[in-house]
Amino acid sequence: MLWLESHRTEQHRDVAERILLRYLLDELGQLGTRLHAKNSALYADHDRLMAEADLRVNVGAGLAVLAVALSVRVSALFLVIFGVSALLIIMGMARARQANDVIVQALVIGEVASTALAEADGAVEVLRTTPHTE
Repeated sequence: MLWLESHRTEQHRDVAERILLRYLLDELGQLGTRLHAKNSALYADHDRLMAEADLRVNVGAGLAVLAVALSVRVSALFLVIFGVSALLIIMGMARARQANDVIVQALVIGEVASTALAEADGAVEVLRTTPHTE
């Protein structure tokens, strides 16, 4: 990441890193589409993990609402189900992170290219020609 390395101070690098991360997150859907076009097997892993994540989060959220309603109407013991639903949601979020890791690894190994990273690396020349003032 030439762009990050080109920033002069630690504070500049931290801000630059946050900006770049935001751009990459905004581009995540497009990266998934590019991965599908370039490597369908790798995309299948991403898609399966994301489907598992969606299922777990959606079932967990519905179960949480049901558990709260039943605990109010029937018995507080139904709050145990709320704990199970929270666990499902946490597991779903972990699967979503794993799905995104597939895309990140595809970036690292060069299976897909990020517009944000390319533009950031292109900005290095502008930063190098800008006079350094401190």
